[in-house]
Amino acid sequence: MTEEYQVTLHSQMGPRQGILTLQRQGIRLTGTLELVGYVNAVQGQVDQDGSLRIFHAIQTALSTFACETLLQIQGDQLTGLSRSEPCQMRWEGRRIRQTP
Repeated sequence: MTEEYQVTLHSQMGPRQGILTLQRQGIRLTGTLELVGYVNAVQGQVDQDGSLRIFHAIQTALSTFACETLLQIQGDQLTGLSRSEPCQMRWEGRRIRQTP
């Protein structure tokens, strides 16, 4: 199954809009995060409680941050938190597409 979400990451430099695309194969997740003009690879898993744990980079013009992100999905709404060495970022978003 493939899911696409329109997301907002609330960073220290203000909100950043992007697209998170996830492919689910059992508990395994792969995909991409398109953010601030860059496409970053995503991989992770579905935890036992149904939350999504993904690992990805956030690339900017100045640097690249390795992140671990925990996401919760309720209906079509997505919320979560990214943690990286320099900061934490809150996520919110909504599903815009789902295909089998």
